[in-house]
Amino acid sequence: MQSYRAAPIDATTSARSFEARTLGAPELKEYMLANGSIWPVEHWGLGELTLVAFHYHSDLRVARAQAKAVRAEGAAATPRLPLGLTPRLEHHSLRTADQSSPWSLGFEIEIPLSYASTGEAIRSRHDALAQAAELKIGAAAWEVRARVRARLLDLYGSQAEAQLLEQETAAREALLKLLEQRLHAGAASTVEVNNARLALIDVQSRLQVARSAHERAFVALAEALAIPLSTLRGAAFDYAELQRAATVPQDVEMRRAALLNRLDIRGKLFEYAAAEADVRLEIARQYPRVSITPGFLWDQGDNIWSLAATVVPALLGNRPAIAAAQARREVEASQFEALQSKVIAQAQGADAIYASLAHALAQSEQMSALQTARVQQIERQFAAGYADRVELTAVRLETINAQRAALALRLEALRAQGALEDALQVPLAGGPLPRVPDTPSASVTGLARQ
Repeated sequence: MQSYRAAPIDATTSARSFEARTLGAPELKEYMLANGSIWPVEHWGLGELTLVAFHYHSDLRVARAQAKAVRAEGAAATPRLPLGLTPRLEHHSLRTADQSSPWSLGFEIEIPLSYASTGEAIRSRHDALAQAAELKIGAAAWEVRARVRARLLDLYGSQAEAQLLEQETAAREALLKLLEQRLHAGAASTVEVNNARLALIDVQSRLQVARSAHERAFVALAEALAIPLSTLRGAAFDYAELQRAATVPQDVEMRRAALLNRLDIRGKLFEYAAAEADVRLEIARQYPRVSITPGFLWDQGDNIWSLAATVVPALLGNRPAIAAAQARREVEASQFEALQSKVIAQAQGADAIYASLAHALAQSEQMSALQTARVQQIERQFAAGYADRVELTAVRLETINAQRAALALRLEALRAQGALEDALQVPLAGGPLPRVPDTPSASVTGLARQ
């Protein structure tokens, strides 16, 4: 027997626990070392930050708790059939001379009989639901990783954009001074100077917007990691895993295996198996429920034994419940087919978009390389006296604009790569996805696949 133990929630303690989270916590160190990471971490890349999110994020704890609850509910729903004990106490108003007492004492035991198919169907249903819930741990882990990747990419993009805008600001300030000097010397018009001044104001405004975007990305990354914003301040980031070129699987069988291995598809298959077990259960329940009731009664020195049976037939042969279970099975089958079609279309679309952006990015980087070569040429002409500083500054501005265009395409290609990873649920770059702990079922171990 167990006694009740209260488990209250203290909001203040919970908030303090969140504020105490750091990137140097001993428990985080143990977790990261156990998952193959290095310690101490000097530069936080996608893999290291993913482990931080796995350690701290509440979505995984919620998914684990839900899976544990589903498994416990399944165990509670399939106990041994209970035995019913009914005490009997009788009083006789008519008594004879040989009766010593008007009371008779005894008991009856009710023993329900169960068909083997019924218990098997119940166990199959709850086991399928438990495995589907455990797969949701992996799905939650993938969503956590996808958010960390997206927010880290936003941080990288806003930082790179701000750096280019700072270079452009410095170049336009230098160009404005040169044009003002020319204006004083009568070699430039007021229109040229005003245009340069307006361009400088515009780039300064865009720089402030980029810095605000960088701060928002910083806040969003802290939220994705489930750590305080102050903890993330001062951390050095490594964007190499994001910038690594992704190798998209071209083999048809490999891509098909990735689509079939998606956690939501596998989970939906388990949910369909639970619906199938429901049909089997209702089919088994169309037979009457039978229980036998042996009894014993002591009546004035006379031992009386009895045996009774109870038969409860199913209403209408259980046809309404069977029809309802079959309808639920059809719903699950339709939902699985709809999900599979959606996943295939999503993967094909993400693949096409990524291929298109990768091609455009290659062309943009070629143009950027040509522009860099042109800058070097003008610098040589400037050193030889064949080009002035205004022309050199102008070509450097053109190079910065080309770099910004290439950056924009690179970010779009990396976002498309993330969408393709989400569609296949396979990391295309950045190494394998770290394992998620506390997943007793082998059905979620595929989350750590390459």
